[in-house]
Amino acid sequence: MLENNPDLLKLEQECEQAKLDLRDAKAGLGPTVDLQVSGTYMLKPPVEAIYLNVDELLNSIQWPSGIKPLSSGQHVKIYDGMENTLYNFQLSVMQPIFTWGKLHSAVELYALVAEIKETQMMSQQRQIETEMETRLIALNYLKEILKILDEEKEYASKLVETSENAERSGMLLHQDVVEARIQTKELEIAQQDVAEQINNQLLELKRATGVEDLALEKIDYTFAEADLLEILGMEQSLAEEKALSENQLSLIMLTKLKEVNALAEKISKAYVNWKPDVALQMSAGYGGSRIPFVEPNWRRKDAYSANFSVGLKTTVWDGGKKLNDVSRKMSESKVGEVNKIEARSTIRQSLNSQWNAAEVCSMKIEYQDLKIEAADSKIKQQETIFQSGYGSETDVLSAKIERCNHQIEKIRQQLSRATACMVIKHLVGDF
Repeated sequence: MLENNPDLLKLEQECEQAKLDLRDAKAGLGPTVDLQVSGTYMLKPPVEAIYLNVDELLNSIQWPSGIKPLSSGQHVKIYDGMENTLYNFQLSVMQPIFTWGKLHSAVELYALVAEIKETQMMSQQRQIETEMETRLIALNYLKEILKILDEEKEYASKLVETSENAERSGMLLHQDVVEARIQTKELEIAQQDVAEQINNQLLELKRATGVEDLALEKIDYTFAEADLLEILGMEQSLAEEKALSENQLSLIMLTKLKEVNALAEKISKAYVNWKPDVALQMSAGYGGSRIPFVEPNWRRKDAYSANFSVGLKTTVWDGGKKLNDVSRKMSESKVGEVNKIEARSTIRQSLNSQWNAAEVCSMKIEYQDLKIEAADSKIKQQETIFQSGYGSETDVLSAKIERCNHQIEKIRQQLSRATACMVIKHLVGDF
């Protein structure tokens, strides 16, 4: 079950996802570091080589008379032009400074969600264990019913045969024969119904455990009915107190959900208008035609930068959306309180209902015991009359069939009582 149950496997993955969400929330407290690197190769750089005409330079100077040099027509290169490559490196760090407690509250919230998922998984595991044990107990009782039905069918078949013989000799009416055949057919239907119930129990056990080749003959499970009934020896008021204890997993989950709603309300209040978030941003960059530390004289080119910034962001007005969100979270908190009250009421009602059902089943079992005792006495009486030659075998067989019916009804009541006790044990927990 722990390895293959689909419900538990899904919850296990949900627990892992909740843990990852918690890690993300914790990571939000620290800095965010981004690195951006780009490299460009230009077939035709935008800035080409720059040349200076020597004659223009000489003409721009006011020379004394008779000293002005002659024109040479030469050109001097003063800039080689941009290279074909261009690199840019940018490293930025963003660190939240003050967020009105939103980030820390988010960490607490996701931690609670992770705890809720783990508690839910424990609760689901307990529920499936109780369900599996209940189904195994049901299989034991159903197998007993099937044995008694086989015995009863033998009596019914013999009754039909005896009735047909008696009809041929004129001792019975045809109507009595038909009633015997109807009784046999009812037993066949009952056998089929019990076999279907057994098959359904096996299918559910296969789903819960993932054991595909599970068969009735492969199941070796026994239980002591007296141990199961120990729960009914507890005072009902004490059982109710334990079932409604705050240590119960279902109530623990609802309590934590209330705390989650309270934190969600706190976070939404931190987002209202005019509550700014403050963060520090630091960046360092370098841009040039070659990779840093490779380009000659890269320090003198002053192509690097370092910046420190403090940013503030707040919502001035959003039409009241954030205020509505606060009201919404407050409403969800109240709903959480109502859910817990409703859950306690449901647990109390279920416990009382199952307790009463178990007690009624116990009374019905005692009633069937009396009927079985009366049937045993009737069988002995009919056998004595038949052996003395005054009675008929059909009366003996009918009495035995009646006893089988009482035995089957007793087992059905035992199964109902066992199911109720398992539900009570699940609600109460350790007792």
